[in-house]
Amino acid sequence: MKQFVVEGLAIAMVLTGTTLAQAEEAAPEAPNEPAAAEETAPADATAPAAAPAATAAPADKASQAPVDGMRFRVGVSGGIGFFTAAAEAGGGEVSCTYYGADLRLGAQINDIVGVYAQPTLGYYSADVAGSLAAGGLLGVALVADATIIDHFFVGAGIGYTVYNNPAGVTPILRIGGYPLMGRSDLKARRKGLMLGADLRFTSLEGLKTIVMPTFNVGYEAF
Repeated sequence: MKQFVVEGLAIAMVLTGTTLAQAEEAAPEAPNEPAAAEETAPADATAPAAAPAATAAPADKASQAPVDGMRFRVGVSGGIGFFTAAAEAGGGEVSCTYYGADLRLGAQINDIVGVYAQPTLGYYSADVAGSLAAGGLLGVALVADATIIDHFFVGAGIGYTVYNNPAGVTPILRIGGYPLMGRSDLKARRKGLMLGADLRFTSLEGLKTIVMPTFNVGYEAF
């Protein structure tokens, strides 16, 4: 009886051990931690299109400022002056008032130097022994002048002047300025209001040298 019980217990223990062993083998192994998969960028992904190259800015145009150089010069002015006519032999003298106009035609060599002819046409009057005497004046001179900082000028020249009947060689000095002056955007040219003074010296036969200042207002393109 005891032997039967012992054999039963032994069989039961064997069966229990076998069952536990089979259960342990059948138990699922702990799953390994999956490796982190890196997401790769899509193979067909393309880099953003490069921005079109900026077009080169057009080269600056050559300066449009006109180049200094020779050009035609023209001017016109009206003036008033005076002079005294006296005989060389000690006779009386006559004071005259002069009104006239000048025209200037020639060449402006550059912004500084100009050369031109200056024709003059005028009229003068005088009170002689209580009566009015009058005469005409006609002359022409060749003048060269220099313009300083576009607004002031000085000039000198030589000419010939007819005072009604007597006539003689006439040196001339000029000085003045351009208080209102503009410069052309297209040409090397200036133009504007001219204010000036001319001084003429004329030696006439039988008369003392006539010194005649005139004060002029006019227009100049130079």
